[in-house]
Amino acid sequence: MAYAAYRESFGANSCYAPPQERGQTQKLVVLDFTVPSRDAFEVRRLLASCPDTGVVRCVPRPHDSLVRLEIQLPADRVPEVMHILMSCIPSGEMGALTSWRRHLTEHGLTHGF
Repeated sequence: MAYAAYRESFGANSCYAPPQERGQTQKLVVLDFTVPSRDAFEVRRLLASCPDTGVVRCVPRPHDSLVRLEIQLPADRVPEVMHILMSCIPSGEMGALTSWRRHLTEHGLTHGF
């Protein structure tokens, strides 16, 4: 199974990303965000405008008409992304915030990272 992050671009940026210095690495985290199925596309569209942020896993819950999105983002952008999600998708539920390494471990991908 391949594990890849991707981004979609749907318009103007609503997040500002200062240029990163060469050789500097970002600490990545994963945020669980659960939304009604009808709002999942809107969340993806909002995240597409945020640099280095994207949905890495989508877990549909058809019996509840919900979708749990696992969102990867830089640790220093968490407050900004949370603010965007809460203000634009009020029906969403914030879940756990975990490190990228722990996220990989939970899904059995411990080697090579």
